[in-house]
Amino acid sequence: MNKKVVQLTLFLAIIASISGGLLSFVNSFTAPIINENAIAAEKVTLQLIFPNTEEFVPVAEFEDETGSILAIFEAKGAGYAYKVSRMGYANPIVMMVGISNDAKIVGLQVLELSDTPGYGMKIGEAAFINSVVGKGTTDGLDLISGATVSSTAAVTAINAARTHFNNLKGIDDDGSGGVITPPTPELGETIALNSETATLITGNITNTVVNGDETVYTVESNGYRVAEGYEGAKPNVFKVTVNTATKTVVSLEVLEMNDTVGIGDKVEHEVFLSQFVGLSLEDENSSVDIVSGSTRTSISAIRAVVTTIGK
Repeated sequence: MNKKVVQLTLFLAIIASISGGLLSFVNSFTAPIINENAIAAEKVTLQLIFPNTEEFVPVAEFEDETGSILAIFEAKGAGYAYKVSRMGYANPIVMMVGISNDAKIVGLQVLELSDTPGYGMKIGEAAFINSVVGKGTTDGLDLISGATVSSTAAVTAINAARTHFNNLKGIDDDGSGGVITPPTPELGETIALNSETATLITGNITNTVVNGDETVYTVESNGYRVAEGYEGAKPNVFKVTVNTATKTVVSLEVLEMNDTVGIGDKVEHEVFLSQFVGLSLEDENSSVDIVSGSTRTSISAIRAVVTTIGK
C-alpha cells in the first residue's frame, strides 16, 4: 500500500514538472505577443514621447495610492511612460507622461480632454505642456490661473507618476515639489458693505463667543451652489471676529467652503480675506473687491460680515 502511494506521488511530481516546463516553454512564445497587444493601442503615443525607443514593456504590478495611474510602460533603456487620469472640472483628463531615466519629464501627451471651453481646455495647449516638460521629478509645477480645477487635476495625476518613479529609482523626495499652490486670484468688482447686493440676503449666526472687546461670530452664508439649487448644497461657513469697541473687523476666516472646488474656494486666499482686516462696520463707504470668477462666493463672505453689524 505504501509502495503504491510512493509511486503515485512520484508520478504526480513528474507530471507537475512536465506541465511546469511546458507552461514555461509556451509562455516564452506568448509573453511577447501579450505584451505587444497590451501596448498596441498606446504605441503611437509612446513613440511620440520616446521617439528613439523601439521596445516598450507593460509594468504588470504597481502601487498607486492616488488611483491616478492607469498603466505603466517601461521604455527600454530610456525611462518610463505613465498613463494617468484625474477628474477635471467636467470630465476625466487622461494623459501620458514620459519620465527619462535621469528623472526628467520628457513628454506629456493629453489623450482625453473635454473640460470647460476656454480656460479648462488650456491643459492641452503648448503653454501648459511646455511648463511641465523639462521639469525634474521633484520640481514644482505651476497651475493655470482661471483653470484651477483642470490644472490641479492634471498636476495631481502627473505627481502620481513622479511619485511612483521616485520610489522606483530610490530618489529622495520630500514632497515640496508636489505641493500645489493655487495662483493668486484676480480681484474684480467692488462691493460696498451697505449695498443691496450685500444686504439683500443675510447670513445665519450659529455661534457667538465674547472675549473682552472682541466677539467671534460663526456665520452661515449661502453661496453659489445654494443659490443655484444644487442637490445637497450647503451654505459656506465663516468665522468673523469683530472688535466691538472700535466697530471694526479683526479677521475673516473660512471654516467650511461648500462651493465649487477650484472656483469658489479662491475666496480662501489671503489676497481676498486680508481686505476685511480693519474694515469699519460703521463707515458707509466700506467696501471690498470680489474675486473674479467667484462672484457669488465672494458675496457670501461679504454677507457673513454684514450679518454681524449691530449684533
